[in-house]
Amino acid sequence: MKDIELPITQTFSLTIDTHNVDMSNAVEMENGQFRIPLGDMVNESISAATEKARINGGKVLYATTSIEQQLEGLLLRYFMGPFVQHEERRVIFERDILQSSALSYSSKKELVSKIINEHNLLQGKKKNKLQSTLKKIMEWRNAFAHGKVQHDNVQGCFIKYYSGGSKQLKLTDDFWSNLESVFKECSELVKEASGRIEKI
Repeated sequence: MKDIELPITQTFSLTIDTHNVDMSNAVEMENGQFRIPLGDMVNESISAATEKARINGGKVLYATTSIEQQLEGLLLRYFMGPFVQHEERRVIFERDILQSSALSYSSKKELVSKIINEHNLLQGKKKNKLQSTLKKIMEWRNAFAHGKVQHDNVQGCFIKYYSGGSKQLKLTDDFWSNLESVFKECSELVKEASGRIEKI
């Protein structure tokens, strides 16, 4: 399959603390002024980090779609029962309601929460944990769908986005590890709840 290259905007910045400039590498110029090397604004390592952040951000979008499909599957089983044979009513419900833009991720999340609470499909802290993971996933999805990956020499790689105000997430290895575990835990909790629907 072809690897595509599309135009993207990139923002790199260099933060300078003018009160704490390292003069040890200063070079005096012919006119008596000093030139101070500030470091690289962009280099191979920085470019690789921002590229990896964009690739990971794309995976966040696809993984969120997978979580949303799991929510749709749970709702389909709850409202239409298990699949036995082709039924046009089931197809219309899935296609024209569950998969339509009229029912947002947020609406599906709330509806699934009501069903889980109503029928105790998850026990104890698992109910709250599912809501917490679904909320984080929605915020990350929105950040990568609408935000901007940037790099600064002090902060490193981060994504700047708007969600009730200007926000940013530092895209460190710890952030990515936490994100992975949240997605995996969320997926397992939805599977667990979905598996208990037939016992209702």
